[in-house]
Amino acid sequence: MDIKSFQTNLDLINFKFDKYTDIIKQNEEISKKRADIYKTDRNFHIISENESENYIGIKNNEPITSKKYKDYVIYSDNKDLLYYQGSNAYYATLKDTDTNLLSKISLTDKMFLLNKNDITDEKITIKDDKYFMQKMIDDMIIEQTSFMLDTKLDQSYDVWHSLGFGRNYSYANKFSPDAGNYKADNYSNQNPLIPNSYYLNSYANSNLIDTKFGKAELFLDLADNNDKLGVGTFSSNSQLFRFDSDGNGFVDKNDDYFDKLKIRAYDKDGNEIIKKLSEVVDSIDLKDFIDSKSNAIKKWKEEVSSYGWDEKTYEEQLNIISSYNPYSIFKPEVRYESLSQNDLNELSKLADKDGWIDVTSLQGIDLAYAKKGIDGNYKLNELNYLGISNNQANSYANEQYAKFNALYEDYMAEINALNEFFNSYKQVANDEIMAEFGAFIENPEFKSTIMLQIEREFTSATGLKFSLENLQKVKDSFEQDRTNTANMLKDTDVLTAIRINKNGTFTLKFNSGREINVNELYKDSGKAFDIELNLNAKFMSEIELNQNLDLVVSLAKVKDEITGNIQTKPLKELGVEIIKKLSNNKFILQTNDNRSIIIDQLYTKLNDKEKDQNSNKNQIDDKEKFYPKPLKIWA
Repeated sequence: MDIKSFQTNLDLINFKFDKYTDIIKQNEEISKKRADIYKTDRNFHIISENESENYIGIKNNEPITSKKYKDYVIYSDNKDLLYYQGSNAYYATLKDTDTNLLSKISLTDKMFLLNKNDITDEKITIKDDKYFMQKMIDDMIIEQTSFMLDTKLDQSYDVWHSLGFGRNYSYANKFSPDAGNYKADNYSNQNPLIPNSYYLNSYANSNLIDTKFGKAELFLDLADNNDKLGVGTFSSNSQLFRFDSDGNGFVDKNDDYFDKLKIRAYDKDGNEIIKKLSEVVDSIDLKDFIDSKSNAIKKWKEEVSSYGWDEKTYEEQLNIISSYNPYSIFKPEVRYESLSQNDLNELSKLADKDGWIDVTSLQGIDLAYAKKGIDGNYKLNELNYLGISNNQANSYANEQYAKFNALYEDYMAEINALNEFFNSYKQVANDEIMAEFGAFIENPEFKSTIMLQIEREFTSATGLKFSLENLQKVKDSFEQDRTNTANMLKDTDVLTAIRINKNGTFTLKFNSGREINVNELYKDSGKAFDIELNLNAKFMSEIELNQNLDLVVSLAKVKDEITGNIQTKPLKELGVEIIKKLSNNKFILQTNDNRSIIIDQLYTKLNDKEKDQNSNKNQIDDKEKFYPKPLKIWA
């Protein structure tokens, strides 16, 4: 073995890294020098004499710390380690690890991983492929979990955030040795996912969820290891609002991460029980967490009583909290209802002689219309007439396309960066690494923060559940017909006027110059229902209605003949045999007892509450019940 020796003038005893930025600055030079070394001789017989160089080395295959440096001549052989002096400790990595793995990630991430879990003694920590791979996967779990729960990262991450580095924000940034530090984003969440805190009740603020077995703690387990890293615990039940991905007001099997939600409870002997949330509840009704307006205002008044506001400020703030709708976080199909004849009469009073209504007279009235989406289904599009938009008539389609195309390219950059990193590493990974991490390397399943934000924005803009297939579907649709596709996405221009036409339809005029005709308008009810508007039924033919409609989950609102109250009943229960359509957008239900029922809308059942209630009534064996967490007894 060719072993070469040398001496240097490095003075590591007096050199200190006071900040992470110092580490990065010094290691930029080290990386350049290492590249030169690799090109000449894979043994370290050439080392920089720069006093700030932070190589240490080995002698007779034994690590040498910086404090012992002056007593040794540094050697290198084909098993050389690379040494780094961190802020509080010394680190060594295998040269192959540095070449095969660390060279494929950005310098910021490299130094973060090297200095992660610093120790304060002189013991040198040797970090190999296994160490770095595990830390990288852990970081993916930690950051995705923290983003989804909206919790702060641990202290070591906070240090990097305070320096403006944005840890693992983007895979395109992370898995690129030449990447800069990510400091800003274009995908901030525009709509809060949790109602205003004053509108959350005590159940929402509790950290124990009710189940038929008893109370239990919730946690998110992305890695299916029962949250080994301890980052997935819910601070309160209100965090469940973040997991209603379809926005219908229920967390259930139809939501993206329902199968990653788990509960932690205890049996009567104090033993821990961990189950999937789906094993103990069929669904969770998020409306159970929302407090009444009167209680919300009462809590608000108690809190602001000591603020010292003048009367004008107080009244302005009171109006804001009073007009807030906690149900606005749910999708419009569970909040909106058809305009009644009285609503139409009131709307008509606002029109001029030509039937036009200036939207400035619609203050406090939230309206929506049914719009056909890219998937062919109809969804409600809420009309914006209070905001500001710069869209012009000749550029609306182009602006929609440009915005979507940027979203598409950013997401694909994330996917490609992750895939390229793992595909490249697979070529050099040893058998031991593949045996332990192969499943993850072959199928990485964790997402960067920017990916999660893009997915949310995609769903908001298109109404589609995010998938790579749906992302490409919208992309292809834009390429085929830009104008039509732009009009199928969520409106980004501002409504300026509505005309009530003589035939009962409406013309909507936007500041972009667009004008569209719609058959019906819908208003916000100010609450959320357990049923969802079936907008597709309005646009089906009679043949399609009678062939495709499921009478068990399809419902109608009808007046009870005895009490006169409006009830929502399944069409099956009403004995409906034939559905007919009227020219005024209403339906006639013909039943098996020869009744004809005229209705405005058809609905879809969202949740079978009777099933849940019956399930909770079932007798639970004592050995299956959950008990309070046992208290620790200190000696």
